[in-house]
Order: sequence, then structure tokens, then C-alpha cells
Amino acid sequence: MAEGKRKKPLGVLLQDKGLITDGHIQLALQDQKVTKQRLGEVLERMGIVSQYDVATTIADQEGRPYVDVDTLKPEEDTLRLFNMNLCLANHFLPLSHDAKEVRLATATDDVEMLEKLISRNTGLKPIFSQGEKGKVANAVQYFYYFMDNPVEKLIEREIQLLSADTDGVRSMDNFVTNLFQLAVKNRASDLHVRPMDAAISIAFRVDGVVRAQFSLPLSFKRLVTTLKMRAGMDIAEQRLPQDGSFSEVILNNHYDFRVSSTVCPYGENLVMRLLPAKGDFMSMSQLGILDDDVERLNKIFNEPFGIVLLTGPTGSGKTTTLYAAVRALNLVEKHVLTVENPIEYRIPLIRQTQINIKAGYTFANAIRFFLRHDPDVILVGEIRDKETAETAISASETGHLVLSTLHTNTAFGAVPRLRSLGIPPFMLSDSLVGVVSQRLVRRICPSCKEEYRPSEAELQYLRDPSIKRLYRGQGCETCHGSGHLGRTLIYEIMQSNRELASMIGRDANVDEMVEAAQRTGFKDIFTTAVEKVKRGDTSVAEVIRVLGY
Repeated sequence: MAEGKRKKPLGVLLQDKGLITDGHIQLALQDQKVTKQRLGEVLERMGIVSQYDVATTIADQEGRPYVDVDTLKPEEDTLRLFNMNLCLANHFLPLSHDAKEVRLATATDDVEMLEKLISRNTGLKPIFSQGEKGKVANAVQYFYYFMDNPVEKLIEREIQLLSADTDGVRSMDNFVTNLFQLAVKNRASDLHVRPMDAAISIAFRVDGVVRAQFSLPLSFKRLVTTLKMRAGMDIAEQRLPQDGSFSEVILNNHYDFRVSSTVCPYGENLVMRLLPAKGDFMSMSQLGILDDDVERLNKIFNEPFGIVLLTGPTGSGKTTTLYAAVRALNLVEKHVLTVENPIEYRIPLIRQTQINIKAGYTFANAIRFFLRHDPDVILVGEIRDKETAETAISASETGHLVLSTLHTNTAFGAVPRLRSLGIPPFMLSDSLVGVVSQRLVRRICPSCKEEYRPSEAELQYLRDPSIKRLYRGQGCETCHGSGHLGRTLIYEIMQSNRELASMIGRDANVDEMVEAAQRTGFKDIFTTAVEKVKRGDTSVAEVIRVLGY
């Protein structure tokens, strides 16, 4: 690769790929005068580009492969060739090695000094792949910590010590800390404390599926009290459900915990949602939107006015998709205002607010305030009542683009849902730009992915007898035996047109609208899921789990 090309500034490379514009660079340069940060750091902090954008751009420029560090499991003897502080200071993660070479994931764009450092320390030739800065740093801390601190054994030891403590003198803090670390190690989104008749079950939700981890003796009921105290809940109240929250630093990363309790026959059941306080933004392609559909969605989200809705059940990634769409807008030229509950992703280029019921700041009230604040785009966290629906539709009819989420099972189900909230058909037909309905399915683990010949029942389910091979995960150490690692979207997109607008205006039934949309290329969520199965992104069993038979 030509030396001149290799030394192009990162801003120029990002601009060459169409990821930023002159306006973005000018804004970043203005910020840079104040913060003194590097241009790439400014662009990342503002949410103009993601760490993924930077990593893939460097990989293309340097001729190195990009790797998703979250899917890697380094060899322990390779990790021991280096120490954690050296890896953190130089932004690399050791992966594997042989007698001649050592393979590493790096987050730097300048590996010349790193090559010398690696060779001097190991006598091996370094082979680099490119990863995101945040993921590399997290993985280094994660793997080095758990290599020296086997958290499963630490939990077993704490259980023995606490079980022997019949007077209840020993604090549960060490056990709770280890429990949280185990949840992070397993990539859990939720932690469940479930009282049973003879034991207390601890379970994690990982990639949308609840997995039982271990059981505790009934003498551990004070665990619930300990967690309720941390969450600021009333420990004396054991008859009514409660909500609370707290923050925790785990392996140098901040997490927000949302805690909910409910009373069951065997005691109080606790569920804790783990939310990383800071995470990298994802593009629509990273989320699993297919290339043709990314183009369609960009057109929908770049309409000057109207309302665009994301639908699906709780936990289906609607807000994440909304933010991926917002980041694709030209945020330098558009004034974007949001009202959320709570703010999940922080982007300095948009004005974000959070509802405050006690102060009277609701979704509906926020939209009214926003109309006096010169908005181009209004993002409303959720439409769940008539007042919010009416104010959102009214805002979309006065020259603003309104983005929001709604709980329906299908894209076309958004129409009768809004009708049930009292929105007249003529208002819907004038304002509705498009609806995306989505679900999350687990990805097949790349470390243990295998090809197999589909069964007759699978071919019948997929409605395609021509399929010769499918894919599944065998289960390995990387995916903790599940055969799956991470999740991807399956979805359907309803894009309004004159015919559909007319049908909505005359209150046509959903079946009629679906038939009309199919004539112009509409693909339902099952069709997208089948395409993902054929590509090897997910499995038939996973689609059945999420969509049913």
C-alpha cells in the first residue's frame, strides 16, 4: 500500500467513505480548539462517527482485517506473554501464538512502535487485526481479571462462608460484587433472584433467554434485603411491588441497575436490569438491517415531516434502532430534540430531555414545549396514551419529523393501535411516513458454527424445499455452550405511499393494506427471518423461538 495513502489523516479517510461531511469537520475543529482532543476523538465523542466506523476505516486503509472483539476468546498462555497494563497502555489484546507468530487485536492506527515492542518482548512476529478502542480495552480488563480471579470459584467460597455464618454477622458485599462480576462475564442484560420452595434460584437473561446459573440455600434470603437497600427501596415493605435503582463500577465500567421486586408465595422476587452507562453507537447495518433496507430506511428517516414509528415488544431494540437512524441524519444542520424515559444513549449534538412525572413533564407536555424550540426532528420515547398520540401526530402535521415507538406485533398493526388511541383516519393518512416492526434473534456463535443438512420439518417451516444447507452452533466455551453469541434484527418495513395513505384514510382493514403493500415489494418479518437463516446469521430453532410456528 502506498506510503502517502497510509498517512492520510483520519478525518480525510472518514470523509472519503462518506461517513462525515465538511460541516462535521468544521464543527469538530471548533470543539478541538477548546478540548485539545484529537479530531477522531472529538468526532466519536459527539456521536458523529462510532468506534466501529473508525476501526473499519483504519482496517481498510492499513490492509488489516477488522475483527469484532466481542466474539473472540484469547488463549490463556498467549495472555500470559504480556501484562494487562502493557496491553491497556498500547491498545492491544493478545489472541493466540505459535513458535513464530503472535496474533493480536489492536485499536491503534500506528503499529510500527507496537511491532517493535511485541518483537522485543516475545521474539515473535506480530500479526495484527483491527478492533474498536472501547472493545479492546474492555476485553483486556475482562480476560486478564477473570484469568486471575475465577469468579465462579469465588462465589462458591462465599456461599460456603455465608452458609457457615449462622449468626448472620458476615457481610454479603463480597458475594454481591462477585455476583455482578459473573453477570458481566456472561454478558447478562438482567439478573433474576427467584425464591423457590426449598432454594433460591439465581438466573441471568443472556441474549434474550433466561438461564439458571446456580441455587442458594434459603438462609440467603437476606440477599434480597441487601439488594433492596442498595436500590433505595423500603426493606420493611414486603407486601407490595417496588422499583429502585443504583449504580455500580464493575471492571472499571459504570453500570446502572434498575431493580424491580414483586411478591410471590415463596418470598420477594427481584429482577435487575444491567445497563452499561456508556456504550458505542451502532449503525443500521451493524444492527442487522440488510443493505437494500438500509437505503429504504434512510429515505424514510430523512423525510422533512410526518411520523415514523418503531414497533415491537419490550426489549426488542426499538430505541437502539431509533438512535441508529438519528445518527444517520445530518445533525449539524438539523435541530433534534428528544424526550425519553430514561435517556439511554447520550449524543452531544442533539438536545435530550427526560420525563419527570412529579414535575409534570410528560411525553405530551414535552412535545408542546418543543414546538416553541425551533425543532426539525422530535424523538418521543414512547406513545402509550391518547394525549401523547394526539400531540405527536399534531407536531408531525406542522412541518416536523416525529420519531417514536409503539407496542404492536406487526408494522401494519400500528394503524389500528393509533386508531384505538383516538387518532382519526384522515390524520393518520396525512402524517404516517413509515413503520418498522422488529424482533431480536440470537446470532449463531462464529467460534462453533457448523453446516448441516436441513430436516424435512425445517424445510416445511421455511417454505423453501430448495435449501441444501443450514447452520447452527455446536456450543463452545466462547458462547458458554449456548451455540449463540449476540443478537441481530429481524424486521418488516411499512413505507407509506399514495395507495396506502388512501386506504388508511378510509379505514381499510389490515389484510387489505398488507396485500396492497406486497404488490410494491413489502416483505414481512418472517421473510426477513428466512433470509437471515439462509445467510447463516441465525438458526431455524431461534426463529421458531421468537416468531413461533
